[in-house]
Amino acid sequence: MSNQGKEMRLNQIYQEIEQLNFEILPDLNKGIRLYSQAQMIIGFLDADALYQYGAVYAQRKKTEGEIKDNRKGTGVEKESAADVGTYELRLKEWEAKAESRKWQNLFKSTDNLIIALRRDERTAIEEYKKANDLNEG
Repeated sequence: MSNQGKEMRLNQIYQEIEQLNFEILPDLNKGIRLYSQAQMIIGFLDADALYQYGAVYAQRKKTEGEIKDNRKGTGVEKESAADVGTYELRLKEWEAKAESRKWQNLFKSTDNLIIALRRDERTAIEEYKKANDLNEG
């Protein structure tokens, strides 16, 4: 599945989650499952963004080396020419890194949300047990 397909699926999952009422235990449980599925997709998107960052970094380093190798002059002149010659690659590198950071942050936020929902789920189950004990007693 392409990244575009993954992002479309992620949006579908979030739309499904918006339809749930987390005060209803089965919806809460389904929400936890859906957030877990979203987290898997987010992990793939982050891995791809991290790969893109690495690929642009490698291209920048290669280009820097080629510029320095082909340039006559002092080390400072070669370094300056390499900096100018790799400017666009540096921007692409940071765009890719920012994309990875976006997915990492979303992954962590989703993880924290799942933890909170599981705590709510445990609390709801305990409340149901208490209510059943009162009705039986």
